[in-house]
Amino acid sequence: TEMRVIKKAYKKLMSQHHPDKLMAKGLPPEMMESAKQKTQEIQAAYDLIEKQNR
Repeated sequence: TEMRVIKKAYKKLMSQHHPDKLMAKGLPPEMMESAKQKTQEIQAAYDLIEKQNR
């Protein structure tokens, strides 16, 4: 259903922006900080959606 689509998108975004994955690619520290912030934003949005659907 709708939550399944959201969860799939969440996992894809987290995979693309997760600092651990990007660190393996040898990105500079500034990019790592940006990735960390982005994953926190993605997580916060997902948590909010999940909470509203309970």
